Amino acid sequence: MSVLHLRSPLDTWWPDAEARTRFRRRDLGRAPVVLPPRDGAWRALAPSFEGAAAMAGAGLPFHTVVERRYDRSGAARRLARALAIGATVYLPQVHQVLPRLARLMVALRATLLGPRREESSFLFLVEGAGREAMGLHHDGDVDAFWLQLEGRRTVTVGPPVARGTPADLPGPPRGPAWRTLDLEPGALFHLPPFTPHRVVCRSRSLAVSLTWSRRRPPRPRAREALVAWDVVGGLVPDRPPVDRSKLWTWVPVAAVAPRRGARTMTLTTADGPFRVPSEAWPLVRHLSAMPAVRRSEVACRGLEALLSHGILGPHDLPREVVPENPRALDGWRFA
Repeated sequence: MSVLHLRSPLDTWWPDAEARTRFRRRDLGRAPVVLPPRDGAWRALAPSFEGAAAMAGAGLPFHTVVERRYDRSGAARRLARALAIGATVYLPQVHQVLPRLARLMVALRATLLGPRREESSFLFLVEGAGREAMGLHHDGDVDAFWLQLEGRRTVTVGPPVARGTPADLPGPPRGPAWRTLDLEPGALFHLPPFTPHRVVCRSRSLAVSLTWSRRRPPRPRAREALVAWDVVGGLVPDRPPVDRSKLWTWVPVAAVAPRRGARTMTLTTADGPFRVPSEAWPLVRHLSAMPAVRRSEVACRGLEALLSHGILGPHDLPREVVPENPRALDGWRFA
């Protein structure tokens, strides 16, 4: 098989694998970094502001916060007022119903972070009125990536605090080591562990925060954590059209290179292991990060097995899933 031309979910912010390696070695966990978008693919990851508000109003778990006062009831009747007064509304574990966002999380995990014990997603929406939400705080021992989807956020960040420092910090931030950044639509922002920050929105804003704890799973569970795929079943309102020129990875896989002369190899997915012909290795070795690939380049004997097991498919993942049982979503258990 010739060199594959793969489209990584991370190509919007890093041009190639070398750039991602430099980021991992130089910046990850060390410095706040803003990565501007190289294309518009990020626009398809989540619904619009109105769509996100509709998701919350339709029964998905959400919290509201303004000036460090939280409402975690998820009561739909309180949503409109919260937005009207400039409170921040956020949906925890929203990747469970946004498969393309879940794919971005998998790509960050597989390419930059490695398996972790805990990973979380939050979709934030606010009719920005300049009001404080969570105030000056830090998120603890987590690596975080924020993606600005609509509008702008102003974030002020300072030098990292010591482990054990209370999450809520007295303000305002001051001193020469502090920086204030404006996050534009499409920007991907990396926030290292224990970094104090303060966010203010002065206009409408829609954004995603993705976080990973720094605790790693025990070695026997590492491969299971690497292929985790936490998207729930449900109705797909807008099914993407079939594209005869591309194949998309539908779930992450992990595999070990087959032994010389072996006719088959084992793939691991969230649903368990299965075997495919060893000729599929040049393709399979890349699928942990869930890329898209030109169909003309994958004429290998294992392709039918990958298609039949739902590893690859002829259309993109849906943007949104309407869950069969919204009350079962993990977001309801966030305190």
